[in-house]
Amino acid sequence: MLSEVLTGVRPCPPECATCERLRAAAAPAVLMTGGAEVTMADLAAAAGVPASALAGHCPEGAARVVADAYRRAAGDLYGEYAASFRLADSWPEKLGASLERLLSRLAAEPAMAHLCFVAPVSGGEELREIRETFRERYVALLASEQGRHADDDEELLPELALELMVSAVFRTIGELVADGRAPELPAMLEDVAGAAQVFEPRVALAV
Repeated sequence: MLSEVLTGVRPCPPECATCERLRAAAAPAVLMTGGAEVTMADLAAAAGVPASALAGHCPEGAARVVADAYRRAAGDLYGEYAASFRLADSWPEKLGASLERLLSRLAAEPAMAHLCFVAPVSGGEELREIRETFRERYVALLASEQGRHADDDEELLPELALELMVSAVFRTIGELVADGRAPELPAMLEDVAGAAQVFEPRVALAV
């Protein structure tokens, strides 16, 4: 193939085990670098792949590997959060149950927590765009669930208030994870919820 002639590297097949190992190491690599831009060498170190064996693998580059991993992890977290709304009946109980489930998952996987809540803050534009997309999905979910559970004469929170709530939760989680406190998150449910006044959604919010 022309690419082999030009680069001297034989491209690997789509099911390449080395590429899969490198892509699976995205979250640990982000945690390992502490927020610095992840390189292919970082992915290799996190995956236990010799640097000398990198040639031809993950041709999309380290930045895209991290972005794709972030998109998948964020989608998984959002799915769990949304599903948790079925675990309770009232609107305040649903808010508590979903946040508790989210914090438990992040505590169990600190590397993923760092990828989803710390990396986008200092990462590139693509990570920030992905973060914004998922932030909007959380806001839309809350608006939908709030409407389903509100009484006819109950005043609903405006979308701006819901956006402030989500942003406050994101920021608080991010600060705790950045400080290495991801495993403590479940025990800090009240603190995280209190940052956005999640359990008192009719009170004015501030961030």
